[in-house]
Amino acid sequence: MKPIQVSAAIIRKGDFILVAQRNHHDDLGLKWEFPGGKIEANETDEECMVRELHEEFGIQSKVTGFLGESTHNYGSKIVCLKAFFVEHVSGEFQKRVHQNIKWVHVNELKDMDWAPADIKLVDLLLEYLQSSN
Repeated sequence: MKPIQVSAAIIRKGDFILVAQRNHHDDLGLKWEFPGGKIEANETDEECMVRELHEEFGIQSKVTGFLGESTHNYGSKIVCLKAFFVEHVSGEFQKRVHQNIKWVHVNELKDMDWAPADIKLVDLLLEYLQSSN
């Protein structure tokens, strides 16, 4: 089974990270995730990230770095999630496809009900933040 390639955004505002709650009608409904989406054919990971954030939130953004990746086998599919640090360039955040979006303090990230593929990214992010202080 070939993994589905997905990009995820780590958007930071001080000690807060933007997280999105999956729509209750979707697979993994109401689970929290880092925003992002599937990488399309002939699209780089970074291009996917910018496109998905514009489609899902109506914002302009720029990828500034790579955090890491997480691969999770859901049984019916395998997801390879690549997380990028992303800078919000312009535009107001609009909730277009998610149940909810919010800024969460880094100390509260571990307490959220994450989609399984995102859990490793939470750990990687917290390790990164701890090592950069």
